Amino acid sequence: MREGGWVGWSAVPGWAALRGYRRAWLRPDLLAALSLWAVLVPQAFAYAQLAGLPAAAGLYTALGAMIGYAFFGGSRLLNVGPESSVAIVVASALAAAPGRDQPAAAAQLALLVAIFLLIGYMVRAGVLMRLLSTPVLTGYLAGSGVVIIASQLGKVTGISANGTPLAKTGAVLSHLADLNPWALGYAVGTAAAVLLIGHYAKRLPGPLIALAVATAVVALAGLGDRLDVLGPAEGGLPIPRLPWNGPPAGTPADMVHLIGPALSIALLVYASSVLTARSLAAKQGKDADAQQEFLGLAAANAGAALLGGFPANGSDSRSALLAGSGARSRMAGLGAAVAVVVTLLVLMPLIRDMPQAALGAVIILTAARLVDVPAFRRLWRIRRADFVLAALTALGVLTFGVLQGIGVGVLVSLLEVLRRAVMPYTAVLGRTGETHAYRDIAHYRDAETLPGLVVYRFDAPLFFANADVLRTELRRLMTGADPPVRQIVLDTEAIYDMDTTGAEVLHRVADDCDQAGVRLSLARTRTPVRTLMRDTGLDERIRFFHHVADAVAAYRAEHPGLEPGQRPTHPHRRSLLDRLRALLNRPPSGAS
Repeated sequence: MREGGWVGWSAVPGWAALRGYRRAWLRPDLLAALSLWAVLVPQAFAYAQLAGLPAAAGLYTALGAMIGYAFFGGSRLLNVGPESSVAIVVASALAAAPGRDQPAAAAQLALLVAIFLLIGYMVRAGVLMRLLSTPVLTGYLAGSGVVIIASQLGKVTGISANGTPLAKTGAVLSHLADLNPWALGYAVGTAAAVLLIGHYAKRLPGPLIALAVATAVVALAGLGDRLDVLGPAEGGLPIPRLPWNGPPAGTPADMVHLIGPALSIALLVYASSVLTARSLAAKQGKDADAQQEFLGLAAANAGAALLGGFPANGSDSRSALLAGSGARSRMAGLGAAVAVVVTLLVLMPLIRDMPQAALGAVIILTAARLVDVPAFRRLWRIRRADFVLAALTALGVLTFGVLQGIGVGVLVSLLEVLRRAVMPYTAVLGRTGETHAYRDIAHYRDAETLPGLVVYRFDAPLFFANADVLRTELRRLMTGADPPVRQIVLDTEAIYDMDTTGAEVLHRVADDCDQAGVRLSLARTRTPVRTLMRDTGLDERIRFFHHVADAVAAYRAEHPGLEPGQRPTHPHRRSLLDRLRALLNRPPSGAS
């Protein structure tokens, strides 16, 4: 059983899957495993190179991660292994630790990621998922995609380029005279082959076919001296061991410098993998177990660390391939792991002539998919604030680096939470004719108002950081209004909490209303807020109603003969801050 973080057999879904496996599932699982293997192998080579590690490290990561996740993961279709965005973070972390044995440091990083994920499972830290919203992930992946593309420009052009993404791009553009036509030709040819196969024969493994052909041509034509090739690659099965055994791998104490990067990677791995698992589950009408994913991803990264790999992450593309190829159980992942073993034992000597330019082209095509332009357009159309979040996160990745970009994304998310509290959305409401509901008159042109009555809604808790917004806007609505305001009805349904500063400001609002000869009423007030108002004496100064319609009906009874008229106006123009708040808080079309 699992209770309070203790792990029992219920926390090992793979064991239950093995016990309940059906013979009818074997054929579709084997076919799905072969399809997965055909895509996984070239990606494993590419992402290992992207992380600055030997090609075999990608296969070690895939092997350990798929076995670990198959037994402990919560999703039967999520494939965990080498992945582009994590690979570029690993490269940044390893670059900050020069002089270390890079494969050993990468394995130590994977082990630390596993430890952090296991801690997350034990303390039920799924709340961390909230720090990386979908817009932030969109921006992070877009920035990572540009960084990855820039990192491969040297391979596909044969021009040496170092530094930031902008510096690499500038170096390539300023040294076009040194362009290696063989490298560029192989890159363009490989990219074209992958795209054509993907368009006309989607069931075939385009990257694997393109890389195999490119490697064979280099080997048969003896072109290894005209362009860079992968070189000899070690094969054989790795021996499971902890990723330290003295110099040059270092000791457990040396891992202290990797704690920061490991924590960032663990947060990224959990957030992106859970999003993928949720999308896969939703297509099947199911829910993903976010808590179980902590354990599954921890097991995957521990497996990668023990086999000498680097941190593993859930792959959108490979997971979608598993779902589309008819996989019936998580055994498809174990079947692909067996195929990886065969690759390590038999096929590794064949990849020595694989051209770096062709591998770079495959990485660039994969990275280009991370820049989701339609997603940015959708964010701009639906909610501008989310677009700003995505854009700032992408800019942070490009400006400060991938690791720091994660921090920028989290910081921007927290600032957005603060902004929403300090600059809440507010609205003057009117009654719509068909539903008799009260809607924002800025979005419902048919919403009717009554002369002298202002129905106002404040969409946030009322506390010290935003209380003056309420008072300022109500004073503006009362000052110079035409016709003059006689009563204000404050719809407080969204004010689910209030502090003492908020209560003090409401007293001042009541004073303003008394001086202007305006009656102040509140509708739909929540019980905790009403209790605080009673304790501070506000309930003696304000009239309360259960519903906005009740308050409006009472106003009409006190002022018989009123008919819906022009909307309240005032002579003051909206400030720049007001316009900015309205722009960022703009709800989707049709919102109330």
